[in-house]
Amino acid sequence: MAIRLSPRRSACIRVIRVLFAAPVTDVVRARMFRPFKKLVLLSFLFHLTLHASEAAGQDSQSPYTERVRKEFKFYPGGKIQITSGLPGNLKVVGWQRASAVLEAEKVFYHMTPEDAKQLSKQISIQVRYTQIAATIRTSGPQQQANVEMNTTVYVPKDKTDLKIGLDHGDFSIDSVNGWVEATLREGSIEVKSVSGYFSLLTQQGDLDVQLSGRHWDGLGLTAVTHRGTVSLRLPLEYSAALQLETRNGNFTLDYPEQLVDGESVPLAVVTDKDVRSLTATVGQGGAPIRIHTGAGDIQLTGARAP
Repeated sequence: MAIRLSPRRSACIRVIRVLFAAPVTDVVRARMFRPFKKLVLLSFLFHLTLHASEAAGQDSQSPYTERVRKEFKFYPGGKIQITSGLPGNLKVVGWQRASAVLEAEKVFYHMTPEDAKQLSKQISIQVRYTQIAATIRTSGPQQQANVEMNTTVYVPKDKTDLKIGLDHGDFSIDSVNGWVEATLREGSIEVKSVSGYFSLLTQQGDLDVQLSGRHWDGLGLTAVTHRGTVSLRLPLEYSAALQLETRNGNFTLDYPEQLVDGESVPLAVVTDKDVRSLTATVGQGGAPIRIHTGAGDIQLTGARAP
């Protein structure tokens, strides 16, 4: 970073150059100028350090944030489509209300509040809705690396269908039953306590799936990442048909043996060249849980129900 000096500081530099360049012809002159040289040098270094600190403080200023909130009537059995072309995370939470709430946060980095306010005018959140259908679209200037939009949407937890499309950002969903499709270009996916039909895809990002209850209620779950790790956590008493596969990764299993024809059989991973897979019936079997990663490890963990 270039440092611009004030006229006073420039004068100090000129004095220092003259003092240090002038020849000392006798001991008296040297003794007379030595304290003055030190004083001028210390003063210059103090002002230089102060100016650099001020400039660094401007660069590390806190992000500027704007918040948007919108609530509307929305009944179970409806469908919501959410798309965003801006960087930022999306979180969907199910609740026991016949309404939906959107909470969005625009975050601007490394710019003054005045510049952030001007840029904010170019970023729009379009919400269109009826009581059974809604669309939420976020758009703004392309290639704005210093801007992100983080959004949380609360929806009825039972029978709410969702279609999600994100370019850059993580997606998480908690406590929702419905037909859910999500496609991410780059970002991780986190799923917790869900049911229905789930189809999840990310080009690059991790998959974190945590299921609850005693079995999957619905058609099943399919989750795919082309590049990322997988973590699947199931209750120890869970019933489902597992189909897990990685093409360039390893398995870590921390799940109990299963009873097959009255015998205790451990879960087995099959290896075929660079493909490792696990196909197993846990508990009483049931809906399929299919998870695939093109490059990454898979971890299966059992947990006791609370």
